[in-house]
Amino acid sequence: MQPKYLQELIKNLQEFYKCPSCDTNYHFDDIRFLGEVELYCFVQLSCHNCSLPVLATMSAQDQRTGKRGNDLKQSEEAKFAAKGAISASEIAEFHRWISKSHSLVKRSK
Repeated sequence: MQPKYLQELIKNLQEFYKCPSCDTNYHFDDIRFLGEVELYCFVQLSCHNCSLPVLATMSAQDQRTGKRGNDLKQSEEAKFAAKGAISASEIAEFHRWISKSHSLVKRSK
């Protein structure tokens, strides 16, 4: 994340977020950027008043364009959005399938 956008993110956190424990506004020094993974950045907020640590996950959209940082075309995004969220049962079924496939590969070697 570019320093300009990181500063903007920190300003937004200071303006819109308060400590959930004591309702204190965060100072600049209370906010620590932990890193960025794909479309998300991770920030730790530590209240200067009560010391409560909070981990925040923020969308790492391109602040200039508002577009997400991925390679999907608009038509592909619409296609995947129409399919809806992946359910827990679908994830479990995929896990069973991949585990079974992995064990078959091991046995064939």
